[in-house]
Amino acid sequence: MPLKSPENCAHFPANKVFREKALFGRTQKFGNWRRQSENDPGVTCTRRVHRSFPIEGGVFSLLRGKFSMDSPAPRRIFPDFRSTIAGFLAGVINTSGKLWKEQRRFVHDGLRHFGMSYLSSRKARMEKRIVSEVDDFLQILQAANGEPLDLNPVLAVSISNVICDVLMSVKFSHNDSRFIRFMELIEEGFQLFGSLEYVFFIPILRYLPGHSKTRQKIAKVTTQPPNLRLKTSKPPPPQNREEMAQFFQEVIDDHKKTFDPSHLRDLLDTYLFAIQKAKEEGVADHLFEGKDHDRQMQQIIGDMFSAGMETIKSSLHWAVLFMMHNPEHMRAAQEELDQVVGRLRLPKLEDLAYLPVTESTILEVLRISSIVPMGTTHSPIRDIKLNGFHLPRHAQVVPLLHAVHMDATLWAEPQRFDPSRFINAEGKVHKPEFFLPFGVGRRMCLGEVMARMEIFLFFSSLLHSFDVRVPAGETLPSLKGIVGVTISPNPYKVCLKPRPLGAEGVRAAGAR
Repeated sequence: MPLKSPENCAHFPANKVFREKALFGRTQKFGNWRRQSENDPGVTCTRRVHRSFPIEGGVFSLLRGKFSMDSPAPRRIFPDFRSTIAGFLAGVINTSGKLWKEQRRFVHDGLRHFGMSYLSSRKARMEKRIVSEVDDFLQILQAANGEPLDLNPVLAVSISNVICDVLMSVKFSHNDSRFIRFMELIEEGFQLFGSLEYVFFIPILRYLPGHSKTRQKIAKVTTQPPNLRLKTSKPPPPQNREEMAQFFQEVIDDHKKTFDPSHLRDLLDTYLFAIQKAKEEGVADHLFEGKDHDRQMQQIIGDMFSAGMETIKSSLHWAVLFMMHNPEHMRAAQEELDQVVGRLRLPKLEDLAYLPVTESTILEVLRISSIVPMGTTHSPIRDIKLNGFHLPRHAQVVPLLHAVHMDATLWAEPQRFDPSRFINAEGKVHKPEFFLPFGVGRRMCLGEVMARMEIFLFFSSLLHSFDVRVPAGETLPSLKGIVGVTISPNPYKVCLKPRPLGAEGVRAAGAR
């Protein structure tokens, strides 16, 4: 039965976030629970949740222009989160105010310079990076000879190498033990932060068993390098964030040794160049708002890598799973690819404009999977009204993107996989304003351009090259996801049967 609203609410019933988080698992139990609660307003706030407002149906009027949600004042960070990370708010995702604005502009300009742009010359540079990884990816799938395969580790390396090249000029192999451990840390981190999200909205949950251990894994970051620690006793094993910070610091130290200001290789080099310039001008202490330079770079790399790898990997993982469940849509996309691209080469970015069926299939995967269920918080610059309720100035407004993508008033039969919902009467791709896979407002995903390129090239090349099938004797894998900061599919295996190209050896040559 639905949760009851506490009587001491400031303005709203306080159950929406918990209900929506529970629904992310797509269980029948919580699906029924959600449907029983359709009459609840789409906004939640109480004094107990640090003045947080999850926005559902009203997200468009609030974030699309009716009201400005980009307050010039710094965002208030959830107290429990601030204390968890020891007050050190760095990078882009966890900062606000002047530091966030400067860092976002710096990262945005850097990513554009290294190819994350729709400008033809820069786009070609990024496409070349992605295509190289797609070709390696297809060769690994080909070597499986149609046997059951877990795509997750293969996708992890291929997707990671694209963003790693842009960020820090690093390329991993598929059997690299260091990378395997790093991926374990990334996936664990997403799960840990996902479990803490409940506490940010419902603080009493911090007293549940296991919370302190989860918090410790995220909170512990060593301020001194291992060789400078006191050796009076054996140091404890590093926790999640500490071990990741050590990994990034190794990359930073290697870059410092080989840094050449006349030849900037990647985003990390642009940071080192900015630091060098600030030192020459005598303003190094003011760079990054006085934040420690190395820790700021650690967090930037972590922000960009986590967002640029896990989300794209999960989207492609979901895409293959939905093709297993909907083979008719797979065949429709393959027929279009065969007609437009032909069988003598693999898809290119320039083909996208002529592939509405393939593109709409990708868009439907992004909608129905909603791998980032909650958008980044925003704040109104003044008191506003929504559906008769009052949102005070500087409140933390949380877009429930999953709820928007599953809203039956916006989408016909939202639980049904139907790419045609993105095709208009003229047969062209149409994206409604309530399609928000990369968030909304000024805090939407920085890597959207690269993500769209990667998802298209990997997905279209996979369908062009293989038929996606359920392993013999197996049932269809579940569509229930693993809930963390993102929603990822449960582990599954797939059989990929090669589709012959029109000329022998074309695939091996990486034809485009």
